[in-house]
Parts: sequence; C-alpha cells; structure tokens
Amino acid sequence: MSLFDVKELLEKYKAGTCSPEELQALESWYESWKHPAAEAVEWRSDEELARELLQDFREVRRRKDALFNGERRHTWWRAAAVLAPIIGIGALLWFSRPASTAEEAGAGPVLAIAAKKPDSKRFILLPDSSTVVLREGSSLKYPEKFNGATREVTLIGEAYFDIKNRPGQPFLIHSGKLITTVLGTAFNIKAYPDQASVTVTVTRGKVKIEEEEGRKLLGILHPDQQIVYNPGKVETTPVKSAETVAWLKKGMDFNAVPFDDIAQQINEQYQVNIRFANEVMKKCRIRATFEGTETLDKVLFVLCTVSNASYTISGRDVVISGEGCSDN
Repeated sequence: MSLFDVKELLEKYKAGTCSPEELQALESWYESWKHPAAEAVEWRSDEELARELLQDFREVRRRKDALFNGERRHTWWRAAAVLAPIIGIGALLWFSRPASTAEEAGAGPVLAIAAKKPDSKRFILLPDSSTVVLREGSSLKYPEKFNGATREVTLIGEAYFDIKNRPGQPFLIHSGKLITTVLGTAFNIKAYPDQASVTVTVTRGKVKIEEEEGRKLLGILHPDQQIVYNPGKVETTPVKSAETVAWLKKGMDFNAVPFDDIAQQINEQYQVNIRFANEVMKKCRIRATFEGTETLDKVLFVLCTVSNASYTISGRDVVISGEGCSDN
C-alpha cells in the first residue's frame, strides 16, 4: 500500500467511514515498520521517530490483546476504536516529520518510493512541473509546494531529473554528502546509502556540485560530463550520458505486448489505476517505444492512438475505451 493510499484511508478514518477491511489495512501498514524492508527507505535523521512508532505499536498490540482476551463479545469495530487513534498518531508523526528549510516554506513533505522489483520505476511530477524518474528501490522526499527561495528535495538511491527553469528559485537535490544545484536541466544522480560514492551525470544544461557540509564547490558540470564523489576524492570525466541513463528505457519498448500487461506496468510506474471499459481492449497487442521520461498523458496518448482507443483521467483513475483491435 502506497503512502497515497494511506492518506486516503486516514481521511476516511477521520470521517468515520472506514470499513473493517480498511482499518485492517491501516493496521498492516503500521506493522510494516517492523519489516526489514522498511529500513532501506528510512531517513537516518528519523531513526528516533521509527523507534517511537514501533513502541506505540507494541502498546497497540498490548491493548488489543487485552480487549480480545477480556471480552470476546466485542466486535472488530470495538477493537478498531482502540487501534485507530494510535494508528492515526503514527500516521500524523509520519506526515509531520521535522521539515527542512525548504519544506517549512511550502507544505508538508511527500515521500515517493519506487518498488524494489528489478527494472521497476516510479514517475513523479513535482509541484513546479519538473519530472523525476526513480530507479527501483529509490526514494525521493519533496514538499507539496515550492514556495520558498529555493526548490529542495532529498534523494536516496538513483533518479533521473528533468527540471523546469525558474529564474530566482534554484533547484537543489540533497543526495548523500552532496548538494546538486540547477536552474533548468536534465541529469542523473546515483546516491545509494550503502555506497560511499555519489555520481552525477548531466545530459542537458548545467549543474553545480557542492559538498553538503560547508558547501564547498566541487565542480560545474556540462552535458556528457560526470562527477564521482568519494569522501576525500572527486573525479570529473567525459561520458556518454545516454549510456548512464539507459535504465530509463528498460521495459519501455513494447513489441506486440497485450494492452493489459502494459497497463499493469503503467499502474506501478505512474501510481494510477487503469481499467478497461471494454474487456476486449485488454487483448490488443501494442507496438510502441518510450524514452521512460514521458508524462502519463503522453504515454496514454500514444498507447490509445496505436490501439484506436481513447482515455479519460480522473485523479489517479484512468479509463480506456475502445472497440478492440483489428488484429484480434
């Protein structure tokens, strides 16, 4: 369950419209804090928060067990009345993490996470219409609005950025021990927490690279240049940036692939729910190639054009309509 789903369920809880199944889903989400897989996307500065959340959950379990063992006649709704307030507190703490300077200037932070499955990607449209594609297992924290003097985000893992130019409001990416500053450009950053090095590769425009501590200037990168930073060592070299970002295109070359299979991949990458108004459309075999950086609207336009279909978008719900394909 994504954080966006959690937000929706929390809103339903506050309105008193959660079903028992939805309350169970909230409890399961809360319990996932104990899962080892969660550690990879925890922010180091929030380790104390994680411990506090887990302590809260243990208290939830104690109260829940006492409730069920003491009075078997109570329904799950009664148990939920004990669980939900603390679940709500945990969620409030999650979405109210201490903000950076940039976040204080805007709204609360958003955490986007790409699945750990091989070749998984997560497309993000930022508040300023800049776009980010996260590689599998990576995460990005950013404010809901960029209202301050700067636009700042925090990356863990690897991502491709295509940043809109905003004179007077530079874009800053915090990744490992580096700060990358841009005005309008496209580039790739590789900064995994289990690796000492941070690599920045520019495909278009110009970026400035600084150390996070002390803001020491390490270099200015132009297209097809790469900087590899290790503590105490910095190396800048010419590269073929297209090779560095080849991971973007993986899985985006569809050769006679059923529309239903493509839809499942789009669902994950763009965090939407695609359904077909006509089931026969699922069997349409599509030939299309993407760069991996296109917006959802552009991807859907191409897919529907080649399959003689149309689409509508409402929030995160997408409906594909059509009569089917001539080759089926």
